[in-house]
Amino acid sequence: MAVFQALFYLIAIVLLVIAALPLGTRRTRGLGLGLLAAAFALTAFSAPVFDAAF
Repeated sequence: MAVFQALFYLIAIVLLVIAALPLGTRRTRGLGLGLLAAAFALTAFSAPVFDAAF
């Protein structure tokens, strides 16, 4: 379970870095990637709950 949690935290960090970069002209790009990163971080944070449930 620790590998799953670490992988999701790593994905969240990469998405947050990409969301912070000033790429393109679309204004919602950073917001969308930031929300996706938050979803990955919350999933990684709740991994022990998933492990206890299954």
